Amino acid sequence: MDTIVDQAWASLLASVMKKRGILRPEIGDEIDLYVPQSRLLSLAESNPTIPTLLYSYAQSSARRNANNIVRKLGMPADYFWKFEYWPKARAMTGLGQIVKRVFSSMMTQAKEGNLEIVELDVDPLRITINFGDCVECAGIVGLEYAICYYHAGVFPGILSGLLNRDLDSFETDCCARGDKSCRFIIGDKEDEYIKTGHDTYISPPELGTDLAERLDKSLHNLPVRALGNLVDINYHQLVTASLLFNDPQRFASINFEVGSQLGRKLAPILAKCYGGEGLQIISDCLRKMCYSFVEIEESKLEVKLVFRECADSVGDIKIMEMMSFLFGELQGLTSELTKTEMILKESRFEGDNILLTFTPKA
Repeated sequence: MDTIVDQAWASLLASVMKKRGILRPEIGDEIDLYVPQSRLLSLAESNPTIPTLLYSYAQSSARRNANNIVRKLGMPADYFWKFEYWPKARAMTGLGQIVKRVFSSMMTQAKEGNLEIVELDVDPLRITINFGDCVECAGIVGLEYAICYYHAGVFPGILSGLLNRDLDSFETDCCARGDKSCRFIIGDKEDEYIKTGHDTYISPPELGTDLAERLDKSLHNLPVRALGNLVDINYHQLVTASLLFNDPQRFASINFEVGSQLGRKLAPILAKCYGGEGLQIISDCLRKMCYSFVEIEESKLEVKLVFRECADSVGDIKIMEMMSFLFGELQGLTSELTKTEMILKESRFEGDNILLTFTPKA
């Protein structure tokens, strides 16, 4: 998974520098942000340890790639040497320029959101980041707790890489709670203020997100943020790989089960939106989400699906674990829509396409 994450970061940088070609020539390189949202939130709700694991992996991968990126850009490794002794104005200007020129540009290009350092104190180190039009929570409403765990890990990871310090963060404002934008406070891991805020944030009570309502917004073209409802496919791949962590086979099984449960919940939404219960509505929905082109062949004995330009396997990515959530979601959807308990019998690559076969459960 580390390789996939590093490739996605490199692709985002290449996009900013106008050096990236089109990954999906027909469907395009953007995907409805509901897709990564549904994975992040349904998994976080299924297991209280997921926010911590997601945060930790996002943090470590962002730190590693921040170092890689500044080296590629020719930035001196010791640029922020003795940062703690810099005057506040110099620290704010120096760090702010690098973040804006490189990492904020990457996130704007990917349509993840608008990143800005708005406050900075040197001793003790406290950095406040504003993240407008956040991809993680746009369109989610009515929650009591902030939910942007992926970016909560990414931001201290980036700054840890730049400053060569061990940093943590927590989210104080979140659009899902009705705030105007998402806001994060970052500081040294051993700072008691940061530790207390982080520990409270990363272990929330049950979230209770209504993903069916959220899907309905995308299916009916309701705008959820100023940047629009689409996000770069590399962000989707970063999220998907992060959800598999360092044990892809184990977490693929978890992703499959959670995806299957979500598929069952969403089937009535698709049937209502498209005015029927046939399996063609799966194809219509996935195309609507800019996820993939899908051909479906149905008989009494089995259901076959062929995916082309699938968001989970674009480019050089040919790893079945990356599609585990999708496979589970499709099993749940086909079971509900056919009124028959279905199981995944076969999944394989055929060139750049993915072939799935579902059969009735014995």
